[in-house]
Amino acid sequence: MNGFQLQQTVSKAEDTWRVSHFCTTRLGISRKMLVSIKHHGDILRNGQHVNVHDVLREGDEVQVLFPEETPAEDMIATQGELDILFEDDWLLVVNKPPGMASIPSRLHPERSLSNYVLGYYRQQGIPYAIHIVNRLDRDTSGLVLFAKHGLAHHRMSQMQQANQIERHYLAYAPGTVPAQTIDQPIGQTDHSFMERMVRPDGQRAVTHILNSRTIEAFNQTISLLDIRLETGRTHQIRVHLAFLGHPLIGDTMYSGEPLLPRQALHSASAVFPHPATGERVRFEAPLPEDLRLE
Repeated sequence: MNGFQLQQTVSKAEDTWRVSHFCTTRLGISRKMLVSIKHHGDILRNGQHVNVHDVLREGDEVQVLFPEETPAEDMIATQGELDILFEDDWLLVVNKPPGMASIPSRLHPERSLSNYVLGYYRQQGIPYAIHIVNRLDRDTSGLVLFAKHGLAHHRMSQMQQANQIERHYLAYAPGTVPAQTIDQPIGQTDHSFMERMVRPDGQRAVTHILNSRTIEAFNQTISLLDIRLETGRTHQIRVHLAFLGHPLIGDTMYSGEPLLPRQALHSASAVFPHPATGERVRFEAPLPEDLRLE
């Protein structure tokens, strides 16, 4: 199978640039990735092999042939249905159901969302490894982003570091929860590998509750929250709402009322510049039936 290929024309402003500078600056290829391309891929100028130290001229056609990607040896390809929201040569956007892990674990090696994506890749002849951009807890539903190949993953990671990926969640919490920003550090608890808590020595975590409206469900007042994450700490929304005294409905790990069989949290949308074009794109995952409380 062939790996990913990228082709661009050298502009007037890029005349006399070296191949290496063109690749890292114009094409956004990391230096580590460029080394891998040198050894396992190829760079062509006007159809001919070129050295990374060679000089380019205006109008040259530069084609980068990325190395073939192979999944981890212990990664199992699982066959099954995927709810695909969007797909192109750079991205795969999937709607994850509740009750499914995002990535495999030692105890559950073959039925995570990533296993099903790999199964889909094999079925479609897509020659890439798994590059998951945002993970969701097992019982959180909604939108998960996969970068199709290493370059897409590198560019998406840069966007994450620059806070350019705007992620919105819908959540149900008991009582009346006003719109607000929660800026409280989160770290691991002293008694559990899994649980997190607000603690002064934790990592900075910022959660924006943008909108809140109350509904009546389960014979009580509940707030439906529109939440934007600024950071992406483990269990961040769950921990911050528990810190406010309004743990998510169904989130028994953080003392939420067991009114649902899972925490009432849904990854609803993501907005970011497309890694290939820079055009701002938006993807949405509809609220699943078990969270339609109105």
